[in-house]
Amino acid sequence: MKEVELLSIGDGKVAKLETFPDEVISDGTLGDGFVLNLKDNVLVAPFSGEITVVYPTGHAICMVGDNGVQMMIHIGAETYNIVGLNKTLVKVGDRVEAGDKLVKTDVKKLIKKTGSDAIAVVFLNGEKVVDLKNECNVKHLENMAGWIRN
Repeated sequence: MKEVELLSIGDGKVAKLETFPDEVISDGTLGDGFVLNLKDNVLVAPFSGEITVVYPTGHAICMVGDNGVQMMIHIGAETYNIVGLNKTLVKVGDRVEAGDKLVKTDVKKLIKKTGSDAIAVVFLNGEKVVDLKNECNVKHLENMAGWIRN
């Protein structure tokens, strides 16, 4: 097992994955993870790696880290059809470093359209989140927990 430091993708309040308002994500079907109730409009890479997927409306971005971790950031629930909510700042194949901006969103519009400011971070390769700082406020790249790879 390999332990990797988990850094925040943005400014906000950390919550358990079960609180995400989309059952496919909240029930862990896609993988373990956490929720960030976003307080600002910028999401950053939590580690260095490569962008592997960018959805057309920018509602989800996937990346694989140099550390082998595969991650998806999903902005809100049922946001795949909200045009103009997100502006992606990366494309598939881009190399990013920890702290590089990935997407700008509009938190006020997100809340207005979905009733929530929840951003899901899901690990796609069997990683398990441990020691999550649940209900704590975090800033960009602040340590949030560790995860252990299966």
